Amino acid sequence: SPSTHHKQLAAPLSPATAPGSPLLQAILSNEIDWEAPELQPLSPAARDFLERLLQRNPVLRPNAAEALEHPWLAVEGAANDMPLEGSVVQRLQRFATYTHLKQVVLRMITEDMRTRGNAPSFSSALQELFAAYDKDKSGTISFEELADGLRGQGYVVNESEVRQLMEKMDMDHDGNVGGDEFLATLIDWGQVMQEQEWQSYVDQAFSRMDLDGDGFIDLDELLSELPAAYFSEPASEDERIAEAKRMLREADENGDGRISKQEFYNLLRDNVAPDSLSMYDDRLSNNMAAMAV
Repeated sequence: SPSTHHKQLAAPLSPATAPGSPLLQAILSNEIDWEAPELQPLSPAARDFLERLLQRNPVLRPNAAEALEHPWLAVEGAANDMPLEGSVVQRLQRFATYTHLKQVVLRMITEDMRTRGNAPSFSSALQELFAAYDKDKSGTISFEELADGLRGQGYVVNESEVRQLMEKMDMDHDGNVGGDEFLATLIDWGQVMQEQEWQSYVDQAFSRMDLDGDGFIDLDELLSELPAAYFSEPASEDERIAEAKRMLREADENGDGRISKQEFYNLLRDNVAPDSLSMYDDRLSNNMAAMAV
């Protein structure tokens, strides 16, 4: 579908994009589905910027100098440094675009950072935010607490939208969001990847998943990361295997049925959707948005 081809526009180059390949022909001829669900979180300015850059007619497509003058770059371009306040929903939307395997691994790395005592940027603000949402001081955030917390901070989200965000945050599907789940969804991972310790975080996560130590992650090892609790509904063995196969395909670039360490690194660095926070709708009420400026 056009939506699928759009998602692959941001993927690394591969033999599938060689001259004459079906994928390349689709990129050159198929229309982009701007109503695709993956693109709905984009802010109006971000969408306009992408539409201009992806014009096939070079006469209509801006040159580099013109692109740099676009309002999205001029006003919102410093998105990676966006403070936590006023950007919670954007962060949750961004995390929701990550693949299932990437989400699982990032939560694993979050646990590793906490264990090592290596706090990410604005971790104190994240802890304060978690405490503010955790009204009953249970150490977890329920659906009701998440909804009340977001709305109390001026975010305009309905029950269905909160439930979608909750499903992405609650990675073990126990009905609540724990501390590591909360941190994993809100951290600026692009900044963490620039830190000196990033390589060791990735190495540790890979080693944890590579149970037999052969330097690859296979289907059985992925299945070990998918206990029944990782499904919102009780899952059969066939459903668990199907999900593990989907996770394998997310990273298995050469199709050999296993994930190498390099493919694992690529999975964490590559995105099928824009990673800049300003590409997503902040969902702030008008009054709160004005205060955030």
